[in-house]
Amino acid sequence: MEVEEKMKILIGLYEKDKEIDKIKNLEIEVPKKIAKLDEELEDLSKEFNEAKETSDKIDVKRRELERRVEEQRLNLDNFRKRKREAHSNKEFQALKREIEDTEKKIIQLEDELIEVYIEKEDQEKITNKTRIIFEEKEKKVREKEELLNRELNKSKENLILKADERTRIAARLQDERLLKSYNRLKNSRGSGVSIIENEICTECHSTIPLQLFVEVKKGNKIYTCQSCGRILIYKWIE
Repeated sequence: MEVEEKMKILIGLYEKDKEIDKIKNLEIEVPKKIAKLDEELEDLSKEFNEAKETSDKIDVKRRELERRVEEQRLNLDNFRKRKREAHSNKEFQALKREIEDTEKKIIQLEDELIEVYIEKEDQEKITNKTRIIFEEKEKKVREKEELLNRELNKSKENLILKADERTRIAARLQDERLLKSYNRLKNSRGSGVSIIENEICTECHSTIPLQLFVEVKKGNKIYTCQSCGRILIYKWIE
């Protein structure tokens, strides 16, 4: 087999390996992207839950104040009834003071209750806003995760096809020594060839001696980069 034909097969192998690497990288990156989306969603969920918990605490405070107001109103009714039935001026005056104190307590509690109602209204706005943001984000995240999972499943199917195509390309090389050299470089350096157009290795970016570059251009023999060891192929051979 001519050297030029071997170079073309090596380029085909190189291109196929790039496709395979892209798929493998996708299989690494997709789970990372999904995990990041879930993390973002978890942060929003936490923010929503915290807002809801704050709202629930305000409700507890509101109910307690309402209970205390009702309790004081019952006390007030009781004092007023006892005042009407007082048998002495001393008892009458004492109940009158109790009524006045109770009325003041009710006013104070009702003022606090109004503040709590306002606080609750403001907190509900915050809670509803965080809920809407969370629900919208959740919908987008689930849709994106579905797309990513479909892409991942498709890539797994493609990986099988690409691996089979690579096997067929490698079989065409009919040069076990060259194939082993290419595979060794691919496994250790990420790529087995460097396709050049001038005196610079496109993989390690080192300078290629002029005489070596001239020989590579001729395409009569297999040469490697003196720095990284990759097989040098002049771009015209593509």
